[in-house]
Amino acid sequence: MTFASLHNLTHLYFVTASIIEWKHLFISHAYTSVPLNSLAWMQEQNRILLFAFVIMPSHLHAIIKPKNETTIGEVIQQFGSFTAHQILKILQANQQEELLNLFQQKKRDPRHNHSIWQDIQAKNIYSEAFLWQKMEYIHQNPIAKKWELAEDRADYIYSSAGYYDYARKPIIEITDINKWLISTPSPRTAKGA
Repeated sequence: MTFASLHNLTHLYFVTASIIEWKHLFISHAYTSVPLNSLAWMQEQNRILLFAFVIMPSHLHAIIKPKNETTIGEVIQQFGSFTAHQILKILQANQQEELLNLFQQKKRDPRHNHSIWQDIQAKNIYSEAFLWQKMEYIHQNPIAKKWELAEDRADYIYSSAGYYDYARKPIIEITDINKWLISTPSPRTAKGA
């Protein structure tokens, strides 16, 4: 379920999570609210800093930093487990038998009845150049030709682009990467990792 990454307390991570078979679950706010609530809760519990995010119809991206000795593996496992259980509850309540059957057939772990996520990767951010590349990638995703979910990327509600482009309050709280970079002594990213 997870991409092997080098854990270091000073690192930021570019996280990508994709739904099994790229199913477009996140076209409904009922489903989109699940990863948003999970990210918000992890921040409230002081487990992560969230710098940027986008929830796309079939996947999500985020830039995070684990806090208080929490490893990136623990963050990914907690996020993946919680969101999978919550999504399954919604699918069952909505009697989405076709999706439930698919997620059961595609289960990745014999100890579980279903798998929601086909992959959750956490890639080390090894330089400020890589950080800015991934920030731009996240914020451009909704307006890419493949998706065209908004004309202006800042108008896509399930993204932090509006905050960075126009100082709009995002749908969930984030930590401003610019302020964090200024206030944090080096190393800020995984340079040399």
